[in-house]
Amino acid sequence: MTSRPLGEVKVDVLVVGGGLTGLTTAFWLSRLDPAARVVVLEASPRAGGKASTVDVRGFAVDTGPGTLVLEPEGTAPLLGTLGLTGEVAPPATEVRRRYLVRRGRLVPVPSGPLGFLASPLLPPLAKARALLEPTVAPLAGDESVHAFLARRFGPVAANALAEALVSGVAAGDPRDLSVAALFPQLKGLEAQHGSLLRGLAAARKAGAPPRRVACLRGGMRRLHEALAEALGERLVTGAEVASLRPLAGAWEVAAADGRAWLARSVVLATPAYAAARLLEPVAPEAAALLAGVPYVHVDVVALGYRRADVPPLEGFGFVAPRGEGVRSLGVVYASTVAPDLAPEGHVLFRAIAGGALDPAFHEMDEGDKVAAVRADLALTLGVTAEPVAAHAVSWRRGIPQYRLGHAEGVGRAEAALAGLPPLWLAGDAYRGLGVADRLREGVRLARELAAAHAGSLTSA
Repeated sequence: MTSRPLGEVKVDVLVVGGGLTGLTTAFWLSRLDPAARVVVLEASPRAGGKASTVDVRGFAVDTGPGTLVLEPEGTAPLLGTLGLTGEVAPPATEVRRRYLVRRGRLVPVPSGPLGFLASPLLPPLAKARALLEPTVAPLAGDESVHAFLARRFGPVAANALAEALVSGVAAGDPRDLSVAALFPQLKGLEAQHGSLLRGLAAARKAGAPPRRVACLRGGMRRLHEALAEALGERLVTGAEVASLRPLAGAWEVAAADGRAWLARSVVLATPAYAAARLLEPVAPEAAALLAGVPYVHVDVVALGYRRADVPPLEGFGFVAPRGEGVRSLGVVYASTVAPDLAPEGHVLFRAIAGGALDPAFHEMDEGDKVAAVRADLALTLGVTAEPVAAHAVSWRRGIPQYRLGHAEGVGRAEAALAGLPPLWLAGDAYRGLGVADRLREGVRLARELAAAHAGSLTSA
């Protein structure tokens, strides 16, 4: 007879991991049925994962994701339900424009095909090749981001744009990353319209609304704080999960401090390597696949300046391909996107550095990291003054990498869980890296969980 820990708590759904995916899943599931027994376990003292905000000499510095895409599926309904719609900070100027570093200058990234004709990013022959994209036949199967762009727009265009497309999202190498997993919308346009240019033209003709990027007043911590408050006692922090095992058609989940829960369903909303550790005793094939998901180290470096020491800023920020003399992968004009993040009369920059193509950055000390980003700002924007605030945050194994075959590997891992009690894999290691992806997944998982427990939970 199997013994059970004393004080074991019975729940319907146990979410392991209190990042945005786990919090959002539990929040929407608790809205579907307020009586449902839902618990979120988070190992650290606070929820939110990397999505936090710290105060640095009056600047609100986001230590992880700093922006939201206001879309109708996940973000907008969540902000409205949490009462945060009024806390979306209106940008100081138009922020849809992005820049690319080219020979020490910031060159606007064209917003459409016609913009490339006037852009200095591509030489004339490369522009002519790019405009032949509608004649290129679609290709089934996976390929790297670089290979996809080279096939459709030509190798020169791919060399100029692939890193820029990937750096701000995954901090990875576009020659290694799967376009189907990282940018499924691009493969979708190719499959549906036979051409990206035709697909984009069709979207504009249909009146597709532009993607609106925004921040929250006070930073991203407002989102996870509001979710934590809404969940109340359903959120348990300081609860590091040590093991899980199937027991009588359910999951027995034990914390390192001896607490235990018996759950009808489990959502593993942890990094892939943490999920692999928990699954190895009960699902070794799935665990091996998850342990194979690589991660890169990334750093966030924030610099605050007096406005008088910075030239006028327009747009969202810039990205920098390797070989352009800039160490940062990208720099966001944080206080342009959300003026409330900086004190009156000041400007805040947030740089992302390191990643797959510059792993040495992560090993530098904080002073050298700050100096490197200051040099980037001097080269690109002419900012040479001493910053009034500086802060660096290092994330070891910060961003998962969707290498070729990633989606197939995730599918195989999930298939390997068949025969066990209900368990879902969730989080940025599987189907989307952005905040909007995480919030959409929370909605989807909540609906799936409600359907799976139709006998005791209210269906959506």
